Amino acid sequence: MLNLVLLGAFYVPGWLVLRVLTLGRYPPRRGEPHSDALVALTGIAFTITVLVVLLR
Repeated sequence: MLNLVLLGAFYVPGWLVLRVLTLGRYPPRRGEPHSDALVALTGIAFTITVLVVLLR
């Protein structure tokens, strides 16, 4: 349940960050295998970083 919530909340921000950082190469287009957890973890890290910078 927690995994589903975390993936749902942080997958999109992670996807956007990774697409920018890798110049559109990762994550691959739909249907190709990739790590959903890595994308969500990137989204969590990005969100925490933004919060720390804004609340500083």
